[in-house]
Amino acid sequence: MAYPIGQYYIDGADLYLVYGILIASGSDDFLRLPDRKESITNDWLDENGIDIDLSRVFLKSKECTLECAILAANEIDFWTKYDSFFAMLIKPGLRRLEITELSSSFYVYYKDCPSYDRVTRIKTGPHAGKVGAKFSITFVEQKPRLDASNVYVITQNNKFIIT
Repeated sequence: MAYPIGQYYIDGADLYLVYGILIASGSDDFLRLPDRKESITNDWLDENGIDIDLSRVFLKSKECTLECAILAANEIDFWTKYDSFFAMLIKPGLRRLEITELSSSFYVYYKDCPSYDRVTRIKTGPHAGKVGAKFSITFVEQKPRLDASNVYVITQNNKFIIT
């Protein structure tokens, strides 16, 4: 069985190698466009419709939830990995989450752990005898890396047009 080494990193640490963390799903959340902030508007009494400033677009922060599992050799190994993983998540400042399949890094902070299924000993399969648990982690991307001011127009000959 192939182990998920080199797929997800936080602050340069491989989640599987260092913490025994497997990501089941949720990385697509990071590709979802963030919501747009409201533009400045004015509803003049003596004009039809509204006057809206569309000269700049600003985006809200966004939440992304990863479905995770932790896998450890035994109970002592489990608590060591569990404690170190959550201690790392709640450190002050932003964490750099790298997702190899997306070839991207995201600067996030920990928001919450909305679900957690208790620790159990795995009885059958390739991980029999190991200890595991399933949980969700919600991250907030404080400043989405998408910036509408960095939009490029390209000609059919792949030349940039400066506007």
